[in-house]
Amino acid sequence: SWNNLTGIIPENIGHANVLEILSLQGNELNGTLPNGLFELTNLKYLFLGDNGFSGSISENIEQLANLRQLTVSENSIAGTIPSALGLCKYLES
Repeated sequence: SWNNLTGIIPENIGHANVLEILSLQGNELNGTLPNGLFELTNLKYLFLGDNGFSGSISENIEQLANLRQLTVSENSIAGTIPSALGLCKYLES
C-alpha cells in the first residue's frame, strides 16, 4: 500500500496463487481488473482502493471463495455489484 506504484496489474498475477493478502491501495494503478486476479483462490484480503481502476468487477470474483475483505473504493469502477460476490461466504460486511 501507498508505494507510488503506477501502471496496470499484470494478467499473470494469477500465478502467485499462494497469496493470501494483496494490498495495492493508495497507488496510481489503472486499467481494468485482470481475470488473473480472480485466479488467486487463496486470497483472503484484497485491498485495491484509492487507485484509478476502471471497468467493472467480473463475475469471476466467485473464484475468490476464501475472500474475507474487499476494498475497491475511490476508483472509477462502474456497473452493478456482481451477484457472484454473494458466493464469497466468508466476506465480512
